[in-house]
Amino acid sequence: MLLFKCIVIACTALTLTSGFDLETADDAFSLTAKVVEYVTKTWEIADKVEERVGNDNSPVVWFTKKKERMILHNFGIITQLMKTSQKDTDDVRSMMLGSLKKLQNMPNVVLNGIQVNELLESVRSIENDYKTMEEYRSGDNDSKENNVNPTYTSYTLEKFADAMLDFSPGAPHKQLSKIHTFIVPQWEGFNFHTYGGIFNILTETLENSDMLCDKKQSLQQLIFNLYMTLHLTQLKGFSVMQFSWMLLQTYGKGNFSYERQKQMDQFEDRIHKQISVLKKSMGSASNMYWRCDPSKHVRGETYYEVTQLLQGFLENEVDMNFEQNCFQNCAYYDVAEHRSCFKDQFCAKQHACHGRILNCQFIDSDMRVCQAPFGSTRRYDYIEYANGRVLGDNSVGCKGATSKVDSWWRYLMWHCSYCFCICDSSDTASDRYFSLRPSLSDISQNKVVTGVRFNKVKQMFHLQVEEGVLGPRGSINESTRRWVDLPVPGFTYQNVTLRDGVDYHTLSYTSRAIDLDNVMAPKNMVVTGVKFRMIGPHLNIETRVTPFDFATGKLTEPIEKSYWIGNENTELSPTGRTEIDISNSDLPTKAKTASEPDVSSNKFLMFTHSSMDRDVAQTTLPFIDKQTVAPYPATPLSGVGIYFKGIKDHAGYIGANVFTYDFSQDISPDLFLLTKQ
Repeated sequence: MLLFKCIVIACTALTLTSGFDLETADDAFSLTAKVVEYVTKTWEIADKVEERVGNDNSPVVWFTKKKERMILHNFGIITQLMKTSQKDTDDVRSMMLGSLKKLQNMPNVVLNGIQVNELLESVRSIENDYKTMEEYRSGDNDSKENNVNPTYTSYTLEKFADAMLDFSPGAPHKQLSKIHTFIVPQWEGFNFHTYGGIFNILTETLENSDMLCDKKQSLQQLIFNLYMTLHLTQLKGFSVMQFSWMLLQTYGKGNFSYERQKQMDQFEDRIHKQISVLKKSMGSASNMYWRCDPSKHVRGETYYEVTQLLQGFLENEVDMNFEQNCFQNCAYYDVAEHRSCFKDQFCAKQHACHGRILNCQFIDSDMRVCQAPFGSTRRYDYIEYANGRVLGDNSVGCKGATSKVDSWWRYLMWHCSYCFCICDSSDTASDRYFSLRPSLSDISQNKVVTGVRFNKVKQMFHLQVEEGVLGPRGSINESTRRWVDLPVPGFTYQNVTLRDGVDYHTLSYTSRAIDLDNVMAPKNMVVTGVKFRMIGPHLNIETRVTPFDFATGKLTEPIEKSYWIGNENTELSPTGRTEIDISNSDLPTKAKTASEPDVSSNKFLMFTHSSMDRDVAQTTLPFIDKQTVAPYPATPLSGVGIYFKGIKDHAGYIGANVFTYDFSQDISPDLFLLTKQ
């Protein structure tokens, strides 16, 4: 009869286990709920263990061993659940802990008398205890039953459980207390905004620091991910303690109903306080992410150039009028065109300007010109005038052809001068076209924008988006990330079916401005597309925004609820726009220090030529930052912008910046509701 009773109870335990939902948790919120639910159900197994009596062959001893196996088996399922949820986040955890390691080497980073390295030690201690219990559970994976290695005795497991619940400094409950104190400092008269926790330390240390450049995420996102890292560690410590009590109760060491419930209440109370602190910290931290300068600038890999838009150009005044006369001077030709090549002089040795010739000026009559090598987008590397003035850098010698160019007198009356002008070419070799087509995430598949970058195909610049499938509570599975295809082939200015001003925009002297704005989605909406549009002669960014349900992650249907937003201000608007003047600048790749970002809205700049003296006005500036702006780990975006970065006297770069979704507006302690469900 006793044996039958034991078998019935064991079968009941098996039924409890198999009935639990083991699907993968989408995020730390659902993972916590699943783990706590599974712990609770496993306690139902442990609570049915009878007092052990008899010898080793008695049914009760058999039952105890069976319950031990079931408890360890269930712990194994929890570890598998955590592993499955962590499969995309191992790198993130390394990044977060790496951030803490950098902090511990900085001065004055102390919280309530505890050094940052103590926090790292607490994390390592709990992780080691968790791995040890997992090893006891799985052994060397040679077990035939429940994947438990029978060589680990109940005595070994009992001693381990005792160690996990003792009062030594390294015990899990001591380490959990330390982690909590780092997040929520506690002392008499404590004021969070005055002293702060680890999140405030991060904000104060990184807000205006270059350290954020290599984090691949916004400061707000970093704080959120750091908390999730620490939360997962605490969840592991909680699980180790709960299962240790289960084992000791199974071995007849007492009834631990009070202890386990007290720890459950304490765990929930701490999580609630930590979430409250997290919301405050995130609310004051920037959610903007931009790319700082790479270690080395490489054209075509880290940046693009608009080419031959406005370029320094030598032209004799005799070739800028149909009559081939020299009655005027260089300044007369403020707007002109190439009309002829008089007697095949220097004009026959260079590529003509097929467009408008602008802003001509006289510098000196005679000069030596170093033309750029064949295939270069430049016309000249430097020009040495007879009066000693040098345009460009002649320190490395001439790699192309050198020509002696002299102005001359005609009929002893008119001086035919060589003028230094600016060529606004319409050559087919010029990279000056910007796509006005949208780049969209597939909202029919619940995909949102997770990143943005500039791309160039066939002389056409595109804003390209990365998309990912949105899950519950803002989660995005890394495996779903992909770059949305660009509208090629056939999408080129040479395609007669495409319209300038509708499908693409051609930069020119009179239409070469780009607006610098941050376009933010309204609350409870995410970015699902980006594009350029034209407002007068200005390129202007727009974003498509779509409402969604934070709890489920579902984008709101129908599609018509998505719409485009942007900043329509112009220089003539009441608030106006401020121009960032980059005229007479050198190349940004020559800068000796890192670029400084200007991420404010309501500004604009004009594509222009580089400095005459430093670069013979041969390069179109600014450059375009090609680097991918896609936060890691993937996250929905609440905004996209175009910004400028540079330093004094160097034209800098324009690039895309993004704003990670502000989770602080949606997360609350109730999302981690545990014992009061």
